[in-house]
Amino acid sequence: MDMTLPALLRQARETLQDPRGGARAIMAIDLPTGTRWAALLLMAVVSALLTHMSISLSPPDTRAEFAVVLGNPLFMAALEGGAMLLGVVAIHRIGAARGGTGHLPEAISLMVWLQFILMLLQAAQLVAQVILPPLATIIGFLGVGIYFYLLTYFVAELHGFRSLRTTFLGIIATMLAMGFVLALILGPFIPAVVGV
Repeated sequence: MDMTLPALLRQARETLQDPRGGARAIMAIDLPTGTRWAALLLMAVVSALLTHMSISLSPPDTRAEFAVVLGNPLFMAALEGGAMLLGVVAIHRIGAARGGTGHLPEAISLMVWLQFILMLLQAAQLVAQVILPPLATIIGFLGVGIYFYLLTYFVAELHGFRSLRTTFLGIIATMLAMGFVLALILGPFIPAVVGV
């Protein structure tokens, strides 16, 4: 696969048009597992920097709301990396438990590719935030839709699932369950982190 920026942008556009084909192309790239993990870490760092820049451009009251938790880029990168790691493990393990045939290295690659596409949207949102703020909000909602759209297709292609509806519902159920468990685990620590 050509790794130049124009080629990656073209591949990203083709993935949006044909998510299953895009997933197959990414899974076909033979990379060492360590390289895949490094790429995932890079996506976490870049995404955290873009988020930090976006917060810096926000109105003062919005910056104040996010300053404690999201004001530190290193903390943001750790959160992003942790969420991506959790996502990879969930995609691989839960999919396998439901009869899927995907492998962990492929799950990592698909998460990296998904994050790259979302990073492009995040960069566009950042530009829109400066030029036309209402457009930034629209891009934000669009990003959420694209996330679930691509994730559904990627998980289905990774594990050989036929039903996109069942795959999507499984993703939503998994996210709700993980959110509930994380809230139970992290709930007692949140007041200390935010200084309440």
